[in-house]
Amino acid sequence: MFKLSLYLHIISAMFWIGGMLFITLVIAPYLSTIEDRKQRSAIYQVVGKKFRFYAWIVIIIMLVTGPINLYYLGVTPSMLFDGEFASSSYGLAIWLKIFVVILLLTSSLAHDFWLGPKARNSRNFSKIAKIMGRSNLLLALIIALLAVFVRAGGIT
Repeated sequence: MFKLSLYLHIISAMFWIGGMLFITLVIAPYLSTIEDRKQRSAIYQVVGKKFRFYAWIVIIIMLVTGPINLYYLGVTPSMLFDGEFASSSYGLAIWLKIFVVILLLTSSLAHDFWLGPKARNSRNFSKIAKIMGRSNLLLALIIALLAVFVRAGGIT
């Protein structure tokens, strides 16, 4: 069960981060070559909505498999709230990952369901959405790094 859960977690993270990288490094530069602002926005909305649908599916998968993986690694909820464990290198890696995941979830919800729709008709919101989207990518990459630290036994 652990291997299946870990596999689903890793595949989901790959899809999510890979999709964000593709949008940032391929789609966005391509769209900047289109002069018609309305056409560019329409294409971005189609791509963004399609990716958003699948992204939230893999986010849910990761939110389910993450705690399962911790359980199989021997980390119980009570351990997470034990001061000695939480201050250890391993506990710190887990808590940092949890914190950045919460930060990213909050930011992604705001980006996808509040800011994104406002960006359709506003250059200012569009710029903010672009910055927030790239910030979300950076947070996702930090989470991936923290995942490596968790599997390697801690931050140090």
